[in-house]
Amino acid sequence: MIQKSVVLRCDPARAFGLFTENAGEWWPADRRHTDDVESTIHMQSSGRFFERASDGTEIELGVVRVFEPPERLVLDWYPGTGPANATRVDVRFEAVEHGTLVSVTHDAGAATAETFARNAAAYSRSWDSVLACFLVTSTLP
Repeated sequence: MIQKSVVLRCDPARAFGLFTENAGEWWPADRRHTDDVESTIHMQSSGRFFERASDGTEIELGVVRVFEPPERLVLDWYPGTGPANATRVDVRFEAVEHGTLVSVTHDAGAATAETFARNAAAYSRSWDSVLACFLVTSTLP
């Protein structure tokens, strides 16, 4: 299991919105799957989780399993495994003094422990990059 967190200087509703509705604006370019830095990333309450390139190409990144604004988001995560062996990402947004604690827990989900272990180091590095960019974006007006 991988656990990462960051404290944003905004309330949970803004943090949740930035994460789910504006991910394409801050998600690191080297973590995109369409190889298009202008792509948009969508995490929808309907269950869709995908990336759309500026040419219209879409890549399914997973499935939104829980969408509970402004507190919780749970995703089946396809990168590194695919739909048949999706890992699970649980993102929590908790009000704390001066902002919101955003906690990410990434675990095996439907994937085998062996599959998750094989990808864990890459997932950990990716979450470090993603959360660093998220933190910077959350400070912008």
